[in-house]
Amino acid sequence: MSATTLLTAEPTPPAGLTPAQVEVLRTLTQRVVAARAAKAAADAAELRVLAEAMALATSRGAERSDLAVREIAAELAAAVRASDRTIQARMDDAVMALGRFGATVDALGKGEIERTHLNAIVDAGAHIDDEAARGAYEAAALDHARRESPGRLRPAARLLAQRFDPVPSQERHTLAAAARRVWVDDGDDGMADLVLRCAAAVAHGAFDRATRIARAVIDAREKPDANHAEGARDCGEAPASDVRTLSQVRADVLADLILTGHATSAESASSIPTGEAIHAQVHVIVPVTTLAGGGEAGALATGGPIDPESARRLAAGATTWTRLLTDSSGHVLATEAYRPSSAIRAALVARDRHCRFPGCRQPARRCDIDHTHAREHGGPTSIGNLAHLCRRHHVLKHRTAWRVVQRPGGVLEWTSPTGLVYPDVPTPPLMFTAGYV
Repeated sequence: MSATTLLTAEPTPPAGLTPAQVEVLRTLTQRVVAARAAKAAADAAELRVLAEAMALATSRGAERSDLAVREIAAELAAAVRASDRTIQARMDDAVMALGRFGATVDALGKGEIERTHLNAIVDAGAHIDDEAARGAYEAAALDHARRESPGRLRPAARLLAQRFDPVPSQERHTLAAAARRVWVDDGDDGMADLVLRCAAAVAHGAFDRATRIARAVIDAREKPDANHAEGARDCGEAPASDVRTLSQVRADVLADLILTGHATSAESASSIPTGEAIHAQVHVIVPVTTLAGGGEAGALATGGPIDPESARRLAAGATTWTRLLTDSSGHVLATEAYRPSSAIRAALVARDRHCRFPGCRQPARRCDIDHTHAREHGGPTSIGNLAHLCRRHHVLKHRTAWRVVQRPGGVLEWTSPTGLVYPDVPTPPLMFTAGYV
């Protein structure tokens, strides 16, 4: 991140800038460089603190280290309003970065590179176990990092890692393939990202197939008689009102293939009705005004919003309903269902939606229902004494120095081992006028 050349070169005033404005720009440039160097130094300092926290946890003995790491990560996370899983992962990353890429951390602390440079170097070279080979790789990658942007460094670092790693590439690929997975990242405005990590050839092949089908859909739309277009026979004819872009059609094609096994909505509807393509594992909270045709957004049980039209379509295919009574802020007060046990669970899911440890987003369906005040010590089985805790935080509550009490309104007050209190307030599933939903 050195700017020596930039700051000492003779300035060439751009068109329209006066000499005075050039001086202002020079000062702004210096300030930006200084601010980024300070941020890099702070990032390096944080890495060292997190590594020290991990050392504190592991110093308590092997039989206690796992719980100690969770306990300490939870304290740090609650203090900075982050997920303790994220903080624990960063503690692991800090230990690995300092232990295996110490020169890179030193360069970060001096402001020579940025955190994104360090991430690129570590990500590309983390698998190099041979110490001498890793040192040679780090020196070469750092040389690139000091003069290139992180975006340019990443592909260069990957190539350098392949060059210096003595392990055969096929063996590395086999190990990497074991980490293949699929996950969902909820976004805004009723959207989400479905991410697939798999072999590069498979990913590019799937993308290419979706692209070819999407192009055939667009060709059939623009040239209705061109049924000989590649894939046209397999993708059906697009409606005349179809104005989707290639990217939009490609996304729709992949979604239809995954949900129904067919490439287009027309084919999908012929074999699997739209309402049946998504099954009851998706829990949706819908205002009654939306069901009546209003414009209020619904919400997924995981917290993400869902657009009114999708909410109505899914509701139309629902086989069971639960009615929830909320207060004016949208917090759940009661639920009406046929069986009391189901009613309590439904109300808890609607209130909590996820694990109730501060910062945790583990969905309620994957959590335990915990008695805040233990049942064996007289705690009642009531909404005011129950809360969803993922297994990680359930164990943390019972086997470490963390303690919790439940206040009115479902507020959980967590007390850390250092005596600090972190409240977790349930977020209303929907923001709208009081009433039945």
